[in-house]
Amino acid sequence: MINGEIAVCLCACFLWKTVSFAQSPTSNPYNIKVPVRAGIFPTISTQGKKDKFTTSNFSLNLLGGYTGSVNGIELGGWFNIDKHNLNGMQTAGWFNIVYGDVKGLQLAGWFNGAKSEVTGAQFGGLVNYANKNVNGMQIAGIYNHVAGNFNGFQTAGICNYTNKSLKGFQLAGIANINTSSTKGFQVAGILNYSKHLKGLQLGLINIADTSDGFSIGLLNIVKKGYHKITISSNEVLNANLAIKSGNKKLYNILMVGINAGGDDKIFSYGYGIGHEIKVSNRFTVNPELTTQYLYLGNWNYLNQLSKFQVLATVKLANKLAIFGGPSFSVYYSDQLEPVKGYKFLVPHESYHTYDLWRNNVTGWIGWTAGISFL
Repeated sequence: MINGEIAVCLCACFLWKTVSFAQSPTSNPYNIKVPVRAGIFPTISTQGKKDKFTTSNFSLNLLGGYTGSVNGIELGGWFNIDKHNLNGMQTAGWFNIVYGDVKGLQLAGWFNGAKSEVTGAQFGGLVNYANKNVNGMQIAGIYNHVAGNFNGFQTAGICNYTNKSLKGFQLAGIANINTSSTKGFQVAGILNYSKHLKGLQLGLINIADTSDGFSIGLLNIVKKGYHKITISSNEVLNANLAIKSGNKKLYNILMVGINAGGDDKIFSYGYGIGHEIKVSNRFTVNPELTTQYLYLGNWNYLNQLSKFQVLATVKLANKLAIFGGPSFSVYYSDQLEPVKGYKFLVPHESYHTYDLWRNNVTGWIGWTAGISFL
């Protein structure tokens, strides 16, 4: 059944790209206005061969129809094709195609297409396509495509695509793609891309060429943004490697760490976010919030270390800086006994700790210091 639906959707797209008319979509020398027209299939209708020059207030196609314009309501059992404009509502079991402007609602089981502007909404079971600007809403089971500017709300089960500026909200199960500027929100299950981000991205992977906004995810990449590799030490781990990427407003931190030693081994990995405050050309302050898992010899236990730290960063040369500052740590552990060769007491017993919640959650004041590259 799904293969049949996709085949019909592809046929609609083929019609969309290949059907040509003797007159352009905007020229209509034989504008015949009727309140009602009805048909069974293209040319088999109450208007016959004049159908493509007809403007009606109510259009009914038992199977499918090809008419001029509709100012009102159009119903099609299988499909509706309008040579000129739609002002109102158009609904079909398979697909709707309008070669002029759409002002209103397109509702189809599989595919909606508009050759020009859309002001209103497109609801397609599989795909919505607009060849120019959209002001309103697109909702599709699989894919939405806008070749011009988009202002409004766009959601798809798999992917949303806009070719020019986006002002509004994109929501997709897998990916949102905008090849121009985004002033709004992109939320996707896996990937968000915008050439110029001026809003918010929320997804597993967020990519932008330039960014004046915020990206929140596991991996945030800004081509012309914030990129740092740091090596540091603190009161728990004597070696940490972190990759920081995003922009100065908000960058993400991917980190791994180790505490070497015969009976004090710790291995860790974690994630964090940070913000850079510029004080001068050579001095910045970076508040950061991180959380990391500590492996203490047994994967069956949860040992979670969260830190809030404020780092003073001094630039020594191009792409080289040192940093350091205080931190406040919160540590949760449900490990009941030590494993030979691994550290058990975190932090070192010489640190004064605070019991924050029973015996499982402790806190203390610590430090971080290191060197930054790039």
